[in-house]
Amino acid sequence: MSKALVLSYPGCIMFEVMLASELISKAHLIELATIDGQAFVGSTGLAFQAHKSYADVDVLDYECLIVPGGDTFEVIENVVLERILQRANAQNILIGAICAGPLLLAKAGILEGRKFTHGFGDHHGEFLAPFWDGADFVDESVVVDGNVVTAKPEAHIDFGVMLARLTNAITDAKADYFRNFYKGHRLPELAPIQQT
Repeated sequence: MSKALVLSYPGCIMFEVMLASELISKAHLIELATIDGQAFVGSTGLAFQAHKSYADVDVLDYECLIVPGGDTFEVIENVVLERILQRANAQNILIGAICAGPLLLAKAGILEGRKFTHGFGDHHGEFLAPFWDGADFVDESVVVDGNVVTAKPEAHIDFGVMLARLTNAITDAKADYFRNFYKGHRLPELAPIQQT
C-alpha cells in the first residue's frame, strides 16, 4: 500500500493535519516522522508515536508529505528536514503545508516562483519578508501550485479534502460531501458515502 508522511516537529499543531490524515488514510498508510524518531506530546497533551526519524525518511516511499503549522523555531534550521522537502519537490511528490508550515517550504527554496498562502499575521511581515522573497503570496484559503498545496489554518477542512483528492484517496463526489459534512452542512440529496 502506498504511503503519506506527516513531518511533525516540537511545537507543531497536529489538529491542522488530522482531517487530511484521516481522509488520505482511506487509500494510503499514514506515517509520522519526528526529528529523532521518538514519540512526542502535542500541544493538546496527546502523545503521538513516531514511525521514524527525519534521517530515516526516504521520500520515494511516499505519495504525499504533510507539514503542520505551529511554532517552527525548533526546525527552521534543520538541514535534514530541508533536504527531505527539497528531494520530495525534485521528485514532484505532493507537499501540503498549512499555517506556519509554508515557512519551512520557503526556507527549503520550494516556494520560489510559486503562488502560496500562509497563516502568519501582518505583524510578522518584516521577519518573514526574506523567506517569501521570490514567492507570490495569494490571500486565499488554499492555494495549489503544481505539487505544492498551502493553506491558512482556518482552512484545515478544505486543505484536508484537497490533499485527499489530489492523492486519489477520495473521489470528487466524496470531496464535496466531506467538505460540506465537516463544515456542518448536511446534503440529504447525496447517497451515503461508502468506504473505499
